[in-house]
Amino acid sequence: MERYLVGVDIGSGGCKVSVIDLKTKRVETRSREYPTYYPRPGWAEQKPEDWVSAASFLTKSILAKKSTIASEIIAIGLSGVTHSPVILDKNGSPISRSIHLTDIRSQKEANYLKERLGEEILKATMNDVNVMWTAPMLLWIKNHKPEVWNKIRHVIFPKDYVRYRLTGEIATDHIDAEGSLLYNTHSRSWDERFLSILGLKPNQLPLILNPTDISGKVTTEGYRIFGFKEGTPVITGSTDTLLEVFASGCRNPGDCTVKLATFGRICVISDKPIFDEKLITYSYIYPGMFYPGTGTKSFASSLRWFRDRFFKSRSQIEKGNPSIEPQNNEIDLSSKAYNLMEKEAENVPPGSEGLIFHPYLQGEGSPYNDPKLRGGFFGITLRHGPPHFIRAILEGTSFSILDSMNFIREKNLTVREPIRLIGGGTKNRLWTEILIDVLGMEGIIPPAMDPSSGAALLAGVGTGVFSSLEEAQGFFSENQESINFKPEKHTLYKRLFNLYKIAHDKMLEVYHGLADFGSG
Repeated sequence: MERYLVGVDIGSGGCKVSVIDLKTKRVETRSREYPTYYPRPGWAEQKPEDWVSAASFLTKSILAKKSTIASEIIAIGLSGVTHSPVILDKNGSPISRSIHLTDIRSQKEANYLKERLGEEILKATMNDVNVMWTAPMLLWIKNHKPEVWNKIRHVIFPKDYVRYRLTGEIATDHIDAEGSLLYNTHSRSWDERFLSILGLKPNQLPLILNPTDISGKVTTEGYRIFGFKEGTPVITGSTDTLLEVFASGCRNPGDCTVKLATFGRICVISDKPIFDEKLITYSYIYPGMFYPGTGTKSFASSLRWFRDRFFKSRSQIEKGNPSIEPQNNEIDLSSKAYNLMEKEAENVPPGSEGLIFHPYLQGEGSPYNDPKLRGGFFGITLRHGPPHFIRAILEGTSFSILDSMNFIREKNLTVREPIRLIGGGTKNRLWTEILIDVLGMEGIIPPAMDPSSGAALLAGVGTGVFSSLEEAQGFFSENQESINFKPEKHTLYKRLFNLYKIAHDKMLEVYHGLADFGSG
């Protein structure tokens, strides 16, 4: 008897696979990291095959637990990080690494597109041109990698590459398409004016479907790679942000999520699009609704950076592996290294004894949209050790979220409490408490919040398991966890945030000067 829904998420820093058991109302989620490569300052790249390898490992490990589970899967839903282009040749093979959405190399190309078509792009796509979108990335490839550009047959997106390997079909959903700045939200089609600037044709972009459409079925090759039964329906799915917002239960204007993940995001449901160069606006799954928001580019990646640079050997010791150079894709997202770091930071008082961190390791998005900002620690003394730096990272990334939250309020967007805390960072209880104390807002951790869970729920809508989006959202409606802020800590953090902002303003010229040294 069919009883399972599966969601596969290709996230910013790792893959997650969720299996929902409709009989027990339980969900099992497994995760696996893959590397992000930084060949030059400000560059960030990933290998599409790393996504497939991570997803394959997770799906086969889950299916191996029970011999009959593959035959009991109703459908598979897909989720993925936006903006990052996957370039395929005529044989359907990736030509190069995918430029990650945190990459800042395409500043000149972004400036060119903004000068040429900036207002038209904003009106057609709801978003302003900057380095984090697909169009400038593609123009950079055209200008600097002609050996890649001349072989392009298709440009697709991360989740859609996994779909291609599962089903052999090349398609995307209209919301993921919005992240390219090549899609017209009014005509709901690829915009030939914008494509012509790049020298691309509509048939080089994927077929556009609705998120709940069946986009294909698992092929023999899909079975070989992932272990799913041939003929299992695959639902189109959507962006990782939309699906975690959906899974968390957001439905009405003012409902808000704060995401603790590689790319920190605040999303607020709105009944109208917000056209602002410092906001990111996407259509929501409910017609006529949107989720404008802001983001800090190096949220959880700041902590991962510290782990990989300074906790490598300790991470391996915890895993029983003496290797000096661990492979990132062998370190689980909930590795013991993170637990060790959290415990050490717990022993440091709020304020990190006068240590402040700016998380601008890849420039910054909202509210600055400044790729030349740089990370920095301030107030270092002989007293400070690794636990202080860890806590300063947890506090500095939380200050960055507060910076963005203040900007949202300036745009007259209503934010209703409690806010929903989502993302892998919520496993770190200290981090969530710090964030709530910094924001001075009441929060909850929903029972379902992972994009892979959202993708699985959407697969249920697409195959009729659920009669509506509302019914799917209500499937995990119990057991949410409340987190309350502490007024005395909020008062302390308000003082420290003021210094955080002063340091940003005073260091602006220095950051920009340092960026020139690292431009490569």
